[in-house]
Amino acid sequence: MDIDGSSVPGDIDQNLLLQFSCMNTTDRDELINQMQRLLGPSINPNTASFFLDMSNWNLQTAICCYLDYNLPPKLPSMSLKAAQSQDTAVSPGACFEQSWSIANTGIETWPGSCRLIQAGGECFGATPVYLPPLPAGHSTTMTLKLVAPSTPGTYKGYFHLVTEKGDQIGDTLWVEITVESEMTMALVEQLAALPVPSSNSQMPSQDDQMC
Repeated sequence: MDIDGSSVPGDIDQNLLLQFSCMNTTDRDELINQMQRLLGPSINPNTASFFLDMSNWNLQTAICCYLDYNLPPKLPSMSLKAAQSQDTAVSPGACFEQSWSIANTGIETWPGSCRLIQAGGECFGATPVYLPPLPAGHSTTMTLKLVAPSTPGTYKGYFHLVTEKGDQIGDTLWVEITVESEMTMALVEQLAALPVPSSNSQMPSQDDQMC
């Protein structure tokens, strides 16, 4: 936050700055009272005194420093572009991969501390994966190695890109698979191995069918 007031975000900050022009005092107790009056009951005299002393008893600078310290940091931006699954039907306990194409839709480069974790749904044994810094406007593909459940059925898991503090960034990612029994998977493989009839093969004539 710029202490000269040229780029102070938020309506509350603008309202505060409008009141600075009518405040012209060097009395420290009065400065503490003014800071408390402007910021409300969330700040006590000791905290106000700390930020004022750190700012050489400049009220505007002290309030800007206090807001910078207490306002939550702005999170990076992310959006899902596409999802690619290795296979949606897997055998019990099989290893498979899931990939997502994601984009940095913000205006700043992602920090290198962002990681992709599983956030809910069926547990697929996912290990968190860290993302390298991604410039604004760029895309990347993230791939997780997962393990299917041991019981046949349909399963879904949810994943988040998070900051080092665990705050979610952008869209929720997901994967959905169907775990088939080994017998079913073997039958599917056998059917897939059967030769495909040629398009040139002729249908039997009615005379042949009568014979």
